[in-house]
Amino acid sequence: MTNKSNTKKANPLFVASLEKGMRILEAFDEGHRRLSLTEMVKITGLNKSAVQRFLHTWEELGYIIKDSKTKLISLSPKTMSLGYNFLRSERLVEVATPFLLEARELTGNSAYLGTLYDTSIIYLIRLPQRLLVLEGTLPGRRVPAFCGGRAFLSCLDDSEILEILQRSERPSITPYTITDIDEIMKEIELVRKKGFCISMQEQLIGEIAVSAPILDRDGTPRAAVYISARISEWTEERAEKELAPAVLEAAARIGSLL
Repeated sequence: MTNKSNTKKANPLFVASLEKGMRILEAFDEGHRRLSLTEMVKITGLNKSAVQRFLHTWEELGYIIKDSKTKLISLSPKTMSLGYNFLRSERLVEVATPFLLEARELTGNSAYLGTLYDTSIIYLIRLPQRLLVLEGTLPGRRVPAFCGGRAFLSCLDDSEILEILQRSERPSITPYTITDIDEIMKEIELVRKKGFCISMQEQLIGEIAVSAPILDRDGTPRAAVYISARISEWTEERAEKELAPAVLEAAARIGSLL
């Protein structure tokens, strides 16, 4: 797999100025909800003059807001329309939603739908069993694929998986996060044999997550179904016996309709 960034930049149709402008919007993440001009320069790697011009343009278009007192910059509600338009038009989301609702009711646990983008899994649907934190309900969250996307990765060729893992930072999110590439590949091989993945506290202490890939009729991986539960209530053995069948059934039914 070639480096996507280098491939795009080598293409004569690639608009470099647009890419730089998008860095402004992409600078806002879970840890950067409101940014100063200085912080924006540091995060984007652009010079101050360029950042100011892009900020002014995005503000004029209505995608960012600058506080008149603090001068801090944040995304505007208008950015929500882009995500809404994608989710509303994406057939995968339309097809999967009723099956995820059914899985949540059947198991009494949270149900998610995630798909691979670059080195991350992006959640397209999040149906929590109980409201713990706001972020637990919001679609669009990205998690590292090396620990949160092994069900999806299991459907790729080894060469593709290794390329993704080598480009991933692979931090130890919890003391239980598997970060070594060889160990991750062993886990992925186990997923291939079983057809599902069980992750124990790798992203969140106290959480056990069971996931299975969604394949369309051509056998192409499109996403993965996740059911997460409290490790205090679910052992790995119980999750494999009760949650894995629900995840596999939901994934199969969604895939059959794509």
